Amino acid sequence: MNCLSGYGQTYLLALYIPYIIADYSLSNAQVSVYYMLATIGSAFLLPSVGKLIDRTALKPYTLWATLVFVISMVLMSVNTLWFILPFAFFGLRIAGQGLFSHIGITAMSRYFEKGRGKAISLASLGHPLGQALLPISLVGIIEWVGWRESLLVTGALVAVMVPLYLYFFIDEGKLVIYESSPSTGGRKAAENSQWDIIKSPQFLLLAPNLFIFSFVVTALFFYQFAIADFKDWSLQRMALGLTFYAVAGSLAIIVAGPLIDRYSARRFFPFYLIPFFLGVMAVWLVDAKWAIFPYMILMGASSGAGNAIMSAIQVELFGTKNIGKVRSVFASLMVLSSAIGPAVFGVLVDASISYDVIFLASLGLLLLVIAQSFRVIPTYTYARMKYKFKQRDRRFDFWHILSFGSLMGKK
Repeated sequence: MNCLSGYGQTYLLALYIPYIIADYSLSNAQVSVYYMLATIGSAFLLPSVGKLIDRTALKPYTLWATLVFVISMVLMSVNTLWFILPFAFFGLRIAGQGLFSHIGITAMSRYFEKGRGKAISLASLGHPLGQALLPISLVGIIEWVGWRESLLVTGALVAVMVPLYLYFFIDEGKLVIYESSPSTGGRKAAENSQWDIIKSPQFLLLAPNLFIFSFVVTALFFYQFAIADFKDWSLQRMALGLTFYAVAGSLAIIVAGPLIDRYSARRFFPFYLIPFFLGVMAVWLVDAKWAIFPYMILMGASSGAGNAIMSAIQVELFGTKNIGKVRSVFASLMVLSSAIGPAVFGVLVDASISYDVIFLASLGLLLLVIAQSFRVIPTYTYARMKYKFKQRDRRFDFWHILSFGSLMGKK
């Protein structure tokens, strides 16, 4: 499901934009507005639809999401009217980007207790897998049958794969929900309304990280060709960089899972945006062609580790009983930020603001968010660290006095 969600993600839908502009005689601004409105609409509906997974069986919920996805694919393929286009975008965004990922990670969070971090990490590998394979395969299908027909091919593929997989590999009678031991405040918020989740300290702690990462990454991908032109990078080098992004994301996911199981996601939450910060700094400071590789690798590392850490920490703070409701709120925030990011960057570019200034502003926002994320470390941890440092100082003083005394005795 995480891999197939790529068909609703910006990095894949962007491949259709030139064909849509040509066939519908639209401008870049018009298509961007339609895309933004569809994305914002899906972000507001996602919490209401996403929470249904908490009281609906996994198979029918997945089939309904797949049906919406396939209908949207067909609608986008056969439609010739420009005002229908936002509805097709809306269906692909809420089903593909929103619900497919929501189903995959919610299932891992709910049905695994031991090894939950590894389970989430393995499922999250679908994202970089899709980033590595889907664009190449989709370009080939478009060249083979045309862009409209490629949508029908993709819709047919998903319509066959998902039901067959559910039939042969998912036995709901064996799926057991394991309740974790979340923080009291988070559990109470999850048991109440979605507005209570949004008002909770746990949400306000996690939300800035999720928002800023999706905001900046989506905007950077949306304008990747413009950035390549600004940095004098070839499109081939940019495509190669995306491969490095996917590989780095995969490795980060694989490493993050066992570490989360051993130490908890809280310990790593304040640090996973630091590689992304360094990557943006690299693309800001370095104009050489090789800079694309640390840029993409570091961004991919934050993306991969962040997928696993954000999913696991939501369970640690809110529990598993209502994790579908909780995840739908965070997924809605992610979708909303992915709509706002390209629009804000577009306004800045149209205002003739240099990409260097945009990179610097992004670094400033990331630094603020990283600093505030250290609030996830409980107060008692600081006290314990302070106690340990005091004990270490005492031991140092004791051994210092003892060694000094022995020297004086020898003298």
